[in-house]
Parts: sequence; C-alpha cells; structure tokens
Amino acid sequence: MKKFNKITPEGTKDVLFEECLSQRTVSERLTHIFKMRGYNEVITPGMEYYDVFDAPNAAIPQYEMYKSTDNKGRLIVFRPDLTLPIARLTATRLQAMEKPIRLYYNQPIYRNRKDLSGRSDETTQAGIELLGASGLKADIEVIAAAVEALSACTENFRLEIGSAKFFGALADELPVSADKKRGHPPDD
Repeated sequence: MKKFNKITPEGTKDVLFEECLSQRTVSERLTHIFKMRGYNEVITPGMEYYDVFDAPNAAIPQYEMYKSTDNKGRLIVFRPDLTLPIARLTATRLQAMEKPIRLYYNQPIYRNRKDLSGRSDETTQAGIELLGASGLKADIEVIAAAVEALSACTENFRLEIGSAKFFGALADELPVSADKKRGHPPDD
C-alpha cells in the first residue's frame, strides 16, 4: 500500500516564507479596515453539520463539500463557505443582539474541486456581514468597505456587483426603451 506521509492532499499546499508574510500582511490590513468600520470578528468551527449548507437553492453543490461523520454518525462538512455559518451563528447566539450587527471573518474554507481548475481546495475567505440593515445606505456601506479592503491589498482589481436590484436601478437611469433594459430585441 502506498504511503502519503510526504505529500499534501491534492488541492492543498504548504505555505512558506514570503507567501506566509504576504498572507499575514493581507490579513492584518483587512482586520484593520474591518475593525475601523465597526465590524467585530467571529470565528466559526472548521466543521459544520451538513444541514447548514443543505438549503433548497444551495449555492454550493454537495459534491464540492468535503464530508465526514461525527462519532454519532451525523453528517458533517468541512466548512465550504462562511456566509451560512455566520447566518447560523447570528440566528442562534446573536439573535437578541441589537441590529444592525456588523461581523467580519478571515478563515480557511474547503471545497472539493475535482478538476481544481487552477484553484486550491483549501483557501482563505475574508469578508464582512452587515445583518439587520437594508436599503441604499447599507449597500453603500458594504460596497465602500469592499473597495477599501481591495485597495489596501492590491492596486488592480475589478469589483463585480451581482444584484438584480442594483442593475435595475442603473438601467432605470439609461435613456433606452423598457424592452432594451430587460434585454429583449426591438420589435420589427
């Protein structure tokens, strides 16, 4: 039987020297920005029950999750994302806290990427969650924090905003027909 005691699992790697320093520098910069904006750090477990990620319209397919069982036979996953664990934490331990709640995180996540496609199975996810706030002011706060965080880490970045409401608001300002705004070709 082949021994795997001298290599890391596929999709993972050892981090050495300059790369360690780079990761630490980025983490410190992000922490500083998030704290200055009033966000509090939270750390969720590296393992969660599968049920946390088993929503009907789950963004992460189950085949991308590393799965195991605990000592009682319950299905657990190595955390593939941080948004849902933050939601679980907020709905349980922080439910009585005054809103809005500002949280930040910077932790490893694990995704089983069968083709790897240039990505690691173990990566770090950093971000903020603004819970219990809505509207334009909340959107601007989060977008401004993202721009500041990205600017602190790199000079060249592109921010993509994937909200249909945001697109709709921008499209409403365009001097074009309603059909073009919806993406329909003009009638002949």
